[in-house]
Amino acid sequence: MQKTIEFEIDQPKFAAALAAAVSVADRRSNNQPILASVLLRADVHGLSMTATDMQVSVREVLDAAAVSHGGVCIAAAHLLNVVRSLPAKPLRIKGLENHWISVKTGRSEFKLMGQGPGDFPEIPEAEKTSAWTVVPCAGLRDAIDRTMFSVSTDEARTNLNGLYVESTGQRLTAVSTDGHRLTKLAAEMPFPKTDKLIIPRKGLIELRKFIDKRPGEVAMASSGPSGHLFLRSGQAHMSIKLNNVVFPPYEQVIPKNHQRRVVADRTELIAVLKRSEMMAPEKTATVKLEIAKGSLVLTADNPDLGIAREEIDVEFKGEPLAAGFNARYLIEVLAAMTTAQVALEFQGELDPCVLRPVDGPDFLGVVMPMRI
Repeated sequence: MQKTIEFEIDQPKFAAALAAAVSVADRRSNNQPILASVLLRADVHGLSMTATDMQVSVREVLDAAAVSHGGVCIAAAHLLNVVRSLPAKPLRIKGLENHWISVKTGRSEFKLMGQGPGDFPEIPEAEKTSAWTVVPCAGLRDAIDRTMFSVSTDEARTNLNGLYVESTGQRLTAVSTDGHRLTKLAAEMPFPKTDKLIIPRKGLIELRKFIDKRPGEVAMASSGPSGHLFLRSGQAHMSIKLNNVVFPPYEQVIPKNHQRRVVADRTELIAVLKRSEMMAPEKTATVKLEIAKGSLVLTADNPDLGIAREEIDVEFKGEPLAAGFNARYLIEVLAAMTTAQVALEFQGELDPCVLRPVDGPDFLGVVMPMRI
């Protein structure tokens, strides 16, 4: 008779790992209900937990006392709810007939329905010959945070629904756009050597969670633009299926020249934009920027609410200009910068605005104009 899974594990450790698995597991899949499950395998190495939605996959090996080796698939969210409800004490998980399991501690016991481990799909693995690069989590976290906000949320637009990455191995360039604004960051940092690689939005979200729990470094490898991005840290592994599409020619979107340049205090500019946004039309968040020598005037006019007018001192070169922009888009780009002063570059009233830090890192944002 084949042995069924049985192991003991600390409740806090099990709950934390299950939370990461639930984040990846696909609870909406009607074609493959098994994707809503987490695969549990107990052996001499401990407890292996795997979850996937066929786009992002995670696997982690936890310290656990395996009483009997085996595997089972259990609905991830349901198991997490049960485990979280139990006290922070050792749990005994035991396989029962027909792929059920018992979760027991003290005088509390739950019995959960499961599926056989053979029903769970194989997850991608890096080739043994893959070249791994040690990447600092802080640098990777910074690159994601500065570009994530302008990734398109429209999953149908797969060429925009991800972060475009180029890397020489030591210099990383990351670009994102949703068609209304564009963000570009270049930084000196190790990263797998690649070009034309697009990390999908969900992959970015899960990647950000993965490195957030690991303050030091992670190892990364890539199987190419049409393959996967792999991460590993200790006993935790992640794979992300890359978007195999063509990213727009982003360099053509970035204006090469400008006729007008404004230098402003970043903190003050964010503050006046936020106040103006409160009065701007809800759907478009349009604010009018009027720039003249020494001053920037922001006006938000909402027929249902009223009018807001803000004025700040700026350095300005060029002829006066009046143009409309989405206040939220400007705020998000400015919030991704760290310098005290920022530069806003303009051509005409119907041309994009380019935002850059003054004497800062290699970073820029491009925001398309709106009619006023």
